[in-house]
Amino acid sequence: MEDFVSKAIKSAIRHAKYRKSPKVNTDDLLVGILQVISRFDIVKIGLLEIDLKDFEGILGDGFKDGVGNINTQKVTYSSSANALFEKAAYIARKDNSSKVELVHLLVAFEDENSGLMAQLKEKYGFSGKEWRVALSDWQSFSSENTITDSKILDSRKSIMDFREKQFFSPDEAAEFLGVHVQTIRGYIRMGKLPALRLAGERALRIKREDLLALLEPYKPEET
Repeated sequence: MEDFVSKAIKSAIRHAKYRKSPKVNTDDLLVGILQVISRFDIVKIGLLEIDLKDFEGILGDGFKDGVGNINTQKVTYSSSANALFEKAAYIARKDNSSKVELVHLLVAFEDENSGLMAQLKEKYGFSGKEWRVALSDWQSFSSENTITDSKILDSRKSIMDFREKQFFSPDEAAEFLGVHVQTIRGYIRMGKLPALRLAGERALRIKREDLLALLEPYKPEET
């Protein structure tokens, strides 16, 4: 599935093509990002609310495919756009992120004092610091957060399933106890963990109470 950064970059390229420019600049990137994260032309970042209709003269109709035969044009990134990408990558590393997210690209605009960003700062009355503060708690449109949220939901579902299960496969037993599946299989081979076999099948099943019986109170060693 295409992530939001890719969508924003594609949107920026379309905007540059609409301008009939051979290069994607920082304004194109900001327009592309705002277009992707807006809903009904409203962008909400923290307490900031940006109405894209206030900037229709800049946005134009460049987001409509086919305008000016834009899909046949070739574009590259300007030196300022490349510098912004490098800054976003640095911000992502400081944020301990494995890749650049939209939020990192947006933070990279904090020191921009010309073009569209300067107009946003002037119209809505925020500084670079206030921009960073607004973005510090911003969670929307982050593929990493989407993945994390999905993992949390899957984890909660697994916990509920485990509460109801009475018999576990070796893989499920390993997940239940938080050990490697080969540890479970080793316990079974040594006779430390009883297991059942489905009639006529090779599949093993382990009783819940037998798994719990492996656990014992921890007694810290005296020093």
